[in-house]
Amino acid sequence: RAISRGGSNHAIGTKKQKDLGIDYTPDTEAGRHAAKVEKHSASCYIDERKWSTWINNSGPAMDWMIDKMASKGLKCCLEPGYVDPDGILTVPAGSHSFYTDEMPFGMLFGAPMCAQAYADIFTENGGEIDFKTRALYLIRDDNNTGRVSAVVAQNLETQEYIKYCANKAVVLATGDFSKDPDMMAKYSPWAWKLYKNAIDTTKVNYDVELAYNGLYAGDGHKMGLWVGAGWQKTYPNAPMINCGAQGPTVNSIDNFWGINLTSDGRRYHNEVTNFSYGAIAILQLPDHIAYSVWDTDYAYIQDKWETFGCSINDENGILPQTPEQLIAGWEANVEAGSYWKADTIEELVDKMGFTGQARENAIESINNYTRYAEQGYDEEYHVAPSALHPIKKAPFYATRTVFGTNAMTFLCVTGGLRTNEYMQVCQDDDTPIDGLFNTGIMTGDYYAGTYNFVMPGQNLGGVCNCLSYVLGKRLADPNFAFPSGPITRVSTVEDESIQNDGSAFAAMAGGSDEASYTDGVYTGTGSGGMGGDITVEVTIEGGVITNITYEDNETPNIGGDALPQYVEQAIASNGTAIDSVSGATMTYNAFGA
Repeated sequence: RAISRGGSNHAIGTKKQKDLGIDYTPDTEAGRHAAKVEKHSASCYIDERKWSTWINNSGPAMDWMIDKMASKGLKCCLEPGYVDPDGILTVPAGSHSFYTDEMPFGMLFGAPMCAQAYADIFTENGGEIDFKTRALYLIRDDNNTGRVSAVVAQNLETQEYIKYCANKAVVLATGDFSKDPDMMAKYSPWAWKLYKNAIDTTKVNYDVELAYNGLYAGDGHKMGLWVGAGWQKTYPNAPMINCGAQGPTVNSIDNFWGINLTSDGRRYHNEVTNFSYGAIAILQLPDHIAYSVWDTDYAYIQDKWETFGCSINDENGILPQTPEQLIAGWEANVEAGSYWKADTIEELVDKMGFTGQARENAIESINNYTRYAEQGYDEEYHVAPSALHPIKKAPFYATRTVFGTNAMTFLCVTGGLRTNEYMQVCQDDDTPIDGLFNTGIMTGDYYAGTYNFVMPGQNLGGVCNCLSYVLGKRLADPNFAFPSGPITRVSTVEDESIQNDGSAFAAMAGGSDEASYTDGVYTGTGSGGMGGDITVEVTIEGGVITNITYEDNETPNIGGDALPQYVEQAIASNGTAIDSVSGATMTYNAFGA
């Protein structure tokens, strides 16, 4: 059967957004801001050409998807955007999810329905899908140097081997590599160190949907590597991790914005962030445990509270909560044992298990936080004043966030094979492998650091939907010519080699280990010293400076002391790459001249 997971598809400039009056297109400030935040969140370690393809095509791609899903009875709704009081992470409503009256929760369960709809449309138009069939290896012509012309697979029920010959292309879309321990240890080591005990690498379920213990074993990645594909340039591969500090959330995908404490009773970050960054912050703590504290009045900081899965205008029928409903949920969690409740801060801290110095720290931190809220200024982490709320109205509530128990969930790992903007799989030198393409989460260099959910649904909406849509249109267009052969560059082999041997940087510093001079003894005079002219005699042997002598009238304790240092540096750098000594600048200028 058709398989997928999740359901949020981020896109900008769609007809759904226009219908709802949401001004979020590539040429708006909101569109530019969101894309730039993603770029800089990734420290610019991303392939912006592929991101440009998404930005310029996500609207038409999503409109096409909306029409296709509607033909199979699936409705489209928009999930709420993200509101950051500082504006940094603010993103308009861009996550499209698909639902039915029977299954309104499109955010988590829409993708499987969409996958089945695609499969039905494909077969109804004459396409064939061989389910229960696992690809094993690719065939690349000309002794693994030519075009990829076929893929060999095995039917998992009959054990029969099948060779599929490609008329135009083999497209890899085989998911992630989180179930391969060697690949995880090599390509995403920090995530593997954290999650290796939670990921079951002993078996792979190709029919898996939503899971938190790894997905696939990198079958497509290995097939590509075996025929000469390069790995992505970005290292390490970005894992997809979410769920930060628990508690009532202003946005449905938030870290708890109230006070977050460590097990020693102190705050550790600016709490106002989303649930991905919140998770990463907790993972920096020694025990990976955080505590959240709030009061009864926190329920009334807004009139409606987003619930996970709700939509703009409540279109899918999943409604936000009122403050009273929110408090009722807190009480249910107290009964279930996942929340604490008390009439005083001291009693609450005791129930949370704080003792000794940690108890004193926790009480002090909570009281300080209330003071910051009342004065409108956070003296520690500078949380936006609008997000600061006093902890004064009893009863008080708290909860604990524990790695591996109720948060910091691992979904998958992103990226893999080197992939250009045309979705061609490339070799290490960026030469495309003819006939081989790549899409979905295994697309290389699309994410870096961590998958951050700044644009919720970017994975499904970007590499899975939009880039696949663009690739499909290009493959179907007989007039579209994909690049082939080595990339033509103006740079030379020498340009590249000089970058690697260090000589270019030495030259920038004013000298080079490779600098060569004509042998002999040379004399020169530099004017402008503190005591007048400085005469220098330089001896060159074997093309390098071997000795320097000088005559001067410099001040003994200033320029006179500096000259031996200048001589030593000039010989060491084989040139004039010398640093000025404080107080002897005039001597420095005369000597260097």
